[in-house]
Amino acid sequence: MTPTLRRGAILSAALHVAVIATLIVGFHAAKQPELPPETGIAMVFDGAAKPSVQAPQPAPVPAPAAAPAEAPAPPVTEPSKQQPIEAVPPPPPPPPPSPAQQVPARPAAAPLPPTTALAPPAPPSPSPPKEALPNPPQQQAMPLPLPPPPAPPPPNPASTTSQPNPTKNPVPNSRELENTLEKLRQIARQKEPPRARYNPHGGGAPNGSSNPLGNDTAVLTADQRGTIGDHVRECWTYDPGALGVDKMRVMLQVTTDSAGIARDAEIAGADQSRMGDPVFRAFAERARRAVLDQHCANLPLPKRMLGKNNVLTFRFSP
Repeated sequence: MTPTLRRGAILSAALHVAVIATLIVGFHAAKQPELPPETGIAMVFDGAAKPSVQAPQPAPVPAPAAAPAEAPAPPVTEPSKQQPIEAVPPPPPPPPPSPAQQVPARPAAAPLPPTTALAPPAPPSPSPPKEALPNPPQQQAMPLPLPPPPAPPPPNPASTTSQPNPTKNPVPNSRELENTLEKLRQIARQKEPPRARYNPHGGGAPNGSSNPLGNDTAVLTADQRGTIGDHVRECWTYDPGALGVDKMRVMLQVTTDSAGIARDAEIAGADQSRMGDPVFRAFAERARRAVLDQHCANLPLPKRMLGKNNVLTFRFSP
């Protein structure tokens, strides 16, 4: 409670108490009963008349200002001498006042001092504005967990052709995207059978014979070369996923016996220097195994080339 409100409450309580006290005092003063009038007692004697002796009057009880004045005592008449004197019995004394009537008169209440007009209470000083309480942080609705995404269907395995020899994976340091594209290209090319054919232009170091190519490849016709190439192609495979395999070429120098069966196959010419490349080495080794395979080593040579050893040059390319 502010000091201003406290002072106002005290003044209001004091005024109420004063008004209640005034009402109580006035109520008792107005309701005080009137005292009965005092009567004198006269004694009559036989003989000479004597002044009547009145009983000493008690001290008058102070009455309130509003009480009426007491009636005067009746005058005492002297009896005539011719009549016998009779003693008049004294009137019975008045009954003692009841305890309720013996209440001493209250002195007149002193007039209340004039109340001074109270100054109107000063207007309460404006209280400093209360700081706005921060709104309680609203609990954020937790988002419902999203349903798990459906599992993607397993990819269909890429169709691959059966190969008698296991294929090697691409080199580890090849880029994944380029390797994937290369695999797709090789799968498309694999629909076409690989071509294994003799070198149509010859090659190799001269061996001093009448053959300018240094081997017996040049004496074969185009149809004979195609027939030998188709025969060896049945045993040749390559890794379509190898990086750059579609651009690889390898030259083999094959030696046959008198029956036309391949007995030896070596990497020919400048391709020997490329054997350090693991991808090229795998490509060349597959070509060499295809020539020496027991199912393809019996080459379909013309009859004029049988009965002696022959040196032939093969070129393998996808």
